[in-house]
Amino acid sequence: MDAMTEMGDIIRSGERISLSHYGLDTAQWQAMLVSAGSTLPLLSCWADETRVYILLLERDRPLLASTPIEDRRYLAPSSRFAGADWGEKVAFDLWGVEAMNAQSDGYPALDEGAWEETWPLSTTPNVGGSQPFPSPAGERLKPEESGLSGPLELSYHLLRGKAQTLTMKAGLAHRGVLSRAVGQSPEKALSFISRMTAGGFVAHSLAFCRALAQAQGREISSDIRDAWMILLEIERISVHLFDLARTARSVDAGLLATHCDHAREGIARVCYELLGSRRLTDIVTCDGVREGVEIIPLAQAVIAVLEPRLSALLELQSVFASRLKGIAVLRPELATKFAIGGLVGRASGRHLDVRRREAGMRLEALRSTGSSQGDAAARDNLRVLEIRDSLTVLQRILGNFGTQDDEPVSRATDEGIGAAEGARGDIWYWLRLKDGKIRALQARDPSVSVLSVLPNVLGGMAPEQLSVALQSFALSPAGIAM
Repeated sequence: MDAMTEMGDIIRSGERISLSHYGLDTAQWQAMLVSAGSTLPLLSCWADETRVYILLLERDRPLLASTPIEDRRYLAPSSRFAGADWGEKVAFDLWGVEAMNAQSDGYPALDEGAWEETWPLSTTPNVGGSQPFPSPAGERLKPEESGLSGPLELSYHLLRGKAQTLTMKAGLAHRGVLSRAVGQSPEKALSFISRMTAGGFVAHSLAFCRALAQAQGREISSDIRDAWMILLEIERISVHLFDLARTARSVDAGLLATHCDHAREGIARVCYELLGSRRLTDIVTCDGVREGVEIIPLAQAVIAVLEPRLSALLELQSVFASRLKGIAVLRPELATKFAIGGLVGRASGRHLDVRRREAGMRLEALRSTGSSQGDAAARDNLRVLEIRDSLTVLQRILGNFGTQDDEPVSRATDEGIGAAEGARGDIWYWLRLKDGKIRALQARDPSVSVLSVLPNVLGGMAPEQLSVALQSFALSPAGIAM
């Protein structure tokens, strides 16, 4: 038996619920957790009051397994999958279900004792809240000191001038977006989801819409597919420019930062002129794009703004790259263990790009191959190269917009999984419908995987470098606590 599929074979021995979803009994779930062979990459772990779920990746395809929760307990996925503990802690805070044999630091994800009731999504919440949870001892990097766009606190002990025993807190970013979407129409839910993170107005929307189309057994036309791709690449360019500028400022590379700012302002101006908004909010709809949006002129205008700036951007990044060399190295083995995707993973030797599995993607445009260096300089270099590739993708799409590509349509099962390769990594959505409304919903933002691996990466760094390191990973606290 192929070691890479042994775990998958156990999952597929369960009851097939939908295209990629299998329900396991307790014995099958345990067998999966202790199976021989390699561990499939974990995309997401979550639970509600009745079932626990893990979304895995098998040969670049999603594989979802779930099992019933009995007496508010279940066998912890974190006993096998690195990074699953965040989902387990969120499930306990929201639903009061406990992961047995969990590999965890013991700190809560969301509820630190300030909530008016514990387990608020449970059918039996505890009114009155819990006792305040003591903060980790040691030094702190406060949210306003992290350089990130959102509340994230880092605690650590100082040993011989280096940060050790790091603990990350992201619960203050929790807004309950996913729970608010349950019971809503897909269109109403999309209005929440499209604002999930500032770096994923398009990417989160597309992942949700693709999951919805699969659940409904609905074909996405080639015109809509290409329009969505164009919007996603424009967002990728803009977010990469923002992240480049932020990292550049953290190491006093003001010239590079200014160049990125001017390029990004050019995109924002084009969006305002053609869309009526400087941001790509509310452009994606459940079955296409907002009425009146002219996609082709938008792509042409973005190319006209960025193409003349590209050579200077490449040159400036190479000039200042030495200032980021060796900072916050994510080793390839850690990227693999924690299933780090997106640009961060590709800069550390894990070459996953969800775009490569999409129907209609102009694969010849994706020339950047990543790196195995894994440091802040490698991540920034890849951002510049991906901007170049995104411009090429736009040009290729404009050259044959709406080209047909045979993609089989699955039958409607009221359950679907969708993905989109956002600027900061692969975003995944799972949803279940009932009577046309959202019955259940889960999202995976790439920041969750990055959060899990950061204590391994930042340990041993000088405290003054922590903010630079966090900014180079472009972590989004809003994407962690949804």
